[in-house]
This record gives sequence, C-alpha cells and structure tokens, in this order.
Amino acid sequence: MSTAMAINFGYFMKESAVSFRRNWVMSLGAIITIYLSLLLVGVSLGSGMLLGQVVESFEDKVSIRLFLKDGAPAEQVDAMQAELLANEMVDTVVYTSKEQALEDFKQRLMQDSPEVIESLASNPLPASLDIDLKDPRNVSMVVEQIKASQNFLAVADRPDDPAKSLEYGQEVVEKLFTVTRIIRLVSIVFVGMLAVISLIFINNAIRIAIYARRKEIAIMRLVGASNWFIRTPFLLEGVLQSLVGALLAIGTLSILYFYILPKLSELMAFLPLTMSGGDAAQVSLVLVVSGIVMGVGGAMLAMRRYLRV
Repeated sequence: MSTAMAINFGYFMKESAVSFRRNWVMSLGAIITIYLSLLLVGVSLGSGMLLGQVVESFEDKVSIRLFLKDGAPAEQVDAMQAELLANEMVDTVVYTSKEQALEDFKQRLMQDSPEVIESLASNPLPASLDIDLKDPRNVSMVVEQIKASQNFLAVADRPDDPAKSLEYGQEVVEKLFTVTRIIRLVSIVFVGMLAVISLIFINNAIRIAIYARRKEIAIMRLVGASNWFIRTPFLLEGVLQSLVGALLAIGTLSILYFYILPKLSELMAFLPLTMSGGDAAQVSLVLVVSGIVMGVGGAMLAMRRYLRV
C-alpha cells in the first residue's frame, strides 16, 4: 500500500513539474503575483510587530505629572497623594520638590544649553506629583478623576485653569495607534486585491494545463482513473506555484531582516526597532500557510470550472 502511494505521489509530482514547465509564462505570472501578495503580507505583519514595540515603549513612558502651587500645605499635598494611591488604576506616586525639579532641569540642559541655566535668577519650576499607571491606556480616565477631585483644586498651581496643572502624553500614543490602524487597513486592502489577482493567475495557469492535457485526461477516464487521480497533479501545480512565491517573499524579507533593519535601528536608536527570531519564524509560517491556501484555492476553482470528472 505504501509503495503504491509513493509511486502515485512521484507520478503526481512529475506531472505537476511537466505542466509547470510547459505553461511557464502563466506559472511565472502566478508566482510573481503570489510573491507580491505574500511580500505585502509579510511587510504588514513585520511593520505591525515593530509598530507594536514602538507603541509599547511610548506607553511605558506615559505618566501624569501634577504641578503643585508654591506654598501648598503639606497636609493637602499628602491628602492628594493618598487619594491617588487609593486609586486602583494608579501604580506609584512620587513627590518631586522644587529644588529637585530644578536640579533635574539643569542636568538635562547642562551640555546643550548652559547659557539658559546661567540666566536663571530664581527657581521658576513648581513641585510636582509624578503618577505612573498600572495600564497606560487608562490615563484619560485617571486624568478626568483628578480634575474632579477637590484635593487637586486645592493644590494645583493653576487655580484659574486647573487642567493646565496636568501634563500627560496620551496624545502621542493615540496618534501612533491611529497610524497603525491606517497602515493595517491599507495593507489589508492591497493584500485582498493581490490575492484575487493571484487566484485569477493560478486559475488561468491550471485551465491552460487542463486544456493541454485534455486527450490524456480523456484516456484516463476511459481506463477508470479516479477523479482525485486526475485532479491531484493540477492541485499540486497550484501549490507548487504558491510555495515558490512564498519562498521568494521569505527570502526578500530575510534580506530586509538581516541587512536593512539593523541599519534602520542604528539611524533611529531612540526607537525599539528589533525583531526576534521567533517573530521572524511566525511571519514565515504565516506566509507559507497563506501561499498554500491561495494555491489550493486557485487550483480548486479552475478544476471546478474546467475539469469535469
């Protein structure tokens, strides 16, 4: 039984390769289209992973800074700090004095703008409470709760406009999320278009192969060959085209991964642009599986329309 299966499989592969070679123009068109489709899928997946890392890095830096008015009573500041720590969405609250705020400011500008530090006649910086959250995505909710707090109104350094006493970076993260969504949406549209074109190319290549072997197929029918015996070589031909396209896409992405991404990381060292081997393997697996699905789908469509067995 296993010998017969091995013989059949060898026959199927041989017939698929012969048909692939005979119709190389259509096969090449199908391979190129599949390659472009899967390359776009791979770029989209990889970009999504990198953008996810960037967003996470910015999320980690999202915090709320509450500026305190000069001379705010210690008991009011303590009450505000206790209220924040009692909030289940808040992780830590750190008090920074006016003196420490000025020292931190000097450390940041000492090398780039020493003249700014020399021009300071007094300390213009307020004390603050630095608030880190358990989940940075809750920053807007926590800010609204702070604005509604009576303790906040009592210690805010801008009593005329308390909202300006709060500083947080949620806007940056929201913009990154928006860019990510747009990129993914555009990628999905292009991938869908190229996938349809790939199915059409595979369909046409299989149709031409069926027409070229119409006499042989007729003889197979007469001698009692099963439907799947006749169909399998065409099915394998579609899979073969898709696998070649998938391997080309993986090869191109490997070049980007090994040569382009490290240089991009050097130019943009402030961003976490790295991809692990596990992520690369995951993208490759998705491309191979997607290619096989496209190949099988195109071949089945062609056989259903043009191969009556």
